[in-house]
Amino acid sequence: MRSFRTLAVVTAAAGALALAAPAAMATPAPSVPTAPSADAPQSAGSAKATPSTPVIATYRGKKIDLAKGWAGASVCTEVKGGAVYCHDSVAEADQALNTLDPAAALAVKAAKAVGAAAPATGGQVAQSTADCPSGWACLWEDVNFSGLLLRWSEPGTKYLSDWSFRDRASSACVFRNGGDLTLYDDRTLQPDPSVYLWNGNCYNLTGLSYPYGGSWNDKTDYIVL
Repeated sequence: MRSFRTLAVVTAAAGALALAAPAAMATPAPSVPTAPSADAPQSAGSAKATPSTPVIATYRGKKIDLAKGWAGASVCTEVKGGAVYCHDSVAEADQALNTLDPAAALAVKAAKAVGAAAPATGGQVAQSTADCPSGWACLWEDVNFSGLLLRWSEPGTKYLSDWSFRDRASSACVFRNGGDLTLYDDRTLQPDPSVYLWNGNCYNLTGLSYPYGGSWNDKTDYIVL
């Protein structure tokens, strides 16, 4: 009778593992240090990708609801405190940081100075990843850190449908002071696959394997940071 009970416990434990949401640890882009090759834990609380409160950003002196589009902007930045500002270029957004977040502005200048001095083979990538300053997590619409850019400084769950960015992210950087970044794909009636991005690294999502085949390119529905 004791051996039967032991078998039942083992069987139940195996079933619980089979139902767990697929999770993976990302391998950083070659331009940055490689993270240890081991599975990392998911962030606590796997939230679904249902839109939450509207994200209202300031763009050209007007308020826009990002869930309805960016109105022509190319970069949107969440500064400390949660306020969001959008601009026509990264250069314009970085200039605005001198007023909105002086510490972040200094971090951008330092990172770009390092990027400009990088070898020719990696200088362009280093310069692009410098658009994500220390203290932030960033997603780009295209690979190699190009295209529309989202930058966050406040922790929490970000539903990308609220930012008009659901299923659009192709590259990412994580330079947060207090933690890492987890990407989630919302799947109806199934566990949500996730991939854990280590702090201090940049990633091309086309190079990260997706649990159900293919890559994480254009798969992210919400993030937790």
